Amino acid sequence: MNSFSTMSVSDRQLKLIKEAAELLVMEHRLTTDDAVLVISSALKKELSARQTTFEKLESGSKIDRTSFIRSVVKHVQISLENNPYWRSHNLDKSIENFYQVLHKQWD
Repeated sequence: MNSFSTMSVSDRQLKLIKEAAELLVMEHRLTTDDAVLVISSALKKELSARQTTFEKLESGSKIDRTSFIRSVVKHVQISLENNPYWRSHNLDKSIENFYQVLHKQWD
């Protein structure tokens, strides 16, 4: 979990990331480390783009969190699409499941 050393991650956030990573491992040919790396990269990219933190998002509006999650999911989807080994025939369905896991855990 060295990917998170530069960013403060609560137990709740770590649980969210682990559950989402497990889904990617089940649905695609990612290792757990690959899944965590893809998700953490997407999170870092979106936090940086929005110039925000998890803490600000958690205390912010549900609309902001939903928008953030959708953007993170899009980054993950692009990563999966760009790697032919990870791409699967049911990518759209698995991305929707991935979104549902993130969204449910953060509400």
